[in-house]
Amino acid sequence: MNLSIELLKHNTMMNDRLIEVCRRLTDEQLESTVEGTYGTIGATLVHVADAQRSYAARFFGGERPQHLAETPFPGFAALTAAFDDGNRLLVQAAAEADTDGYVIIDDDDPDTTWRMHRSLLLLQAINHGTEHRSQIATILTQLGITAPEMDGWTFFFDANHMEKLQD
Repeated sequence: MNLSIELLKHNTMMNDRLIEVCRRLTDEQLESTVEGTYGTIGATLVHVADAQRSYAARFFGGERPQHLAETPFPGFAALTAAFDDGNRLLVQAAAEADTDGYVIIDDDDPDTTWRMHRSLLLLQAINHGTEHRSQIATILTQLGITAPEMDGWTFFFDANHMEKLQD
């Protein structure tokens, strides 16, 4: 079993679960936020989808895709397409994570250019997604909406990684 691939499959599954819950929100609820989070639910979803595609593009040495606009919310068709693309590419990146290669990071700090092993970029992708899904879950909870289960145990069971030995 390749742990990097499983971590990115978990990321994909939890993104999908969260989008499923958020599809049922009203426009007003999508505009909800709480102090200490990235922003509105809609903007945070877009931010994560855009970031995933950008991480994958960096990993593979390609051009970073055009970002979706966070405001107004672009709708779930565009959001889902962006997530599907990013999720797929990150799982593909995980399959190649042990190969040599570097990424150049030069647009986040205009005065400095950085180089790092490209496999480490997957750590940021995983952490970034987890952090922002948690923020959205917090906002949902404040709205009185039950957030989806997004932990490792949920993934283990739903991905059939748990084998029942006895009752």
